[in-house]
Amino acid sequence: MKELLHTDPELIRLSIPFSQEELSKLESSLMENGCLEPIIIWNGVILDGHKRYKICVDENIEYEIEDMEFQNSIEAAIWICSKRVKQYSKRSAPYLYLIGKWYDYQKRYNFENRKKNGYQSSTDMNTNVPKGNRRVTSLAMGVELGMNHSTVEKYNKVAESIERLDTIEPALYNAILSGEVEFSQNELIRMLSMDNKTISRIRHRYVDRKDIKMRSYGVRKRKHFKNDDLDESDKKITINTGIKEMPAYDPDMAIRGLTLTIPMWIAAIERAQHQTDMTMATENAKLQLGEMLIKLEDKIQEALEDL
Repeated sequence: MKELLHTDPELIRLSIPFSQEELSKLESSLMENGCLEPIIIWNGVILDGHKRYKICVDENIEYEIEDMEFQNSIEAAIWICSKRVKQYSKRSAPYLYLIGKWYDYQKRYNFENRKKNGYQSSTDMNTNVPKGNRRVTSLAMGVELGMNHSTVEKYNKVAESIERLDTIEPALYNAILSGEVEFSQNELIRMLSMDNKTISRIRHRYVDRKDIKMRSYGVRKRKHFKNDDLDESDKKITINTGIKEMPAYDPDMAIRGLTLTIPMWIAAIERAQHQTDMTMATENAKLQLGEMLIKLEDKIQEALEDL
């Protein structure tokens, strides 16, 4: 009987969540082909292969173990980041997250080594890392990864934000790292300063409402068919006689009607905001309103793209 393997709460965070589709594919592959890659461990703790290990245990699939040697958990974490980052496309959320975490662990690792060698320096009170050590670490990583040191430091901010989401809205954290929803680097960094309520609204919009796809301003354009795209048969005009002549078509009529209606919607929204204590309203009422506002926002975005 093989030894029972363990997980470390900090190291398992570096195991990027899978989408349901990816998990299904992994399970099917393991069931059909067996476990072809060993489970990597250190001191009985899984470093790589958490998902494979769980499926293998649940389905009684044989697996091999490869034991690694590291001085401490920081060194093990650096190995995990450097190995896994290669599995993801550049600028994807897992890629940014792993580089950001790698940078964080590398700073700590360098600091501990410098302390052992008697290095003395003023430290950052927030991280307990020598101030000058930050630039040294990001410069070295930038050379290794082929990017600017400032990019490495920016990715660290992205990682901080993603990790914070796990403490507030784990479902949003999982959706971002599994690729189910996407945000730009700057959008993710801005979430660092958002309050919990705002984060929850983002989770509701992009995770709970999976039927609504994310759209970026200025990116998605609606398709417009040109006359040249039609078949010759489609271009033929049929003339019917004996029908009463209709008034000339006014292309601005619907737009003018909408322009006159929208101010009433704005007034209704403002009235509800001023007259309602949202803390007293039921969750069901707020959820229904939120869904309607999201649908309205989507339609507004579509209309703006048409203008």
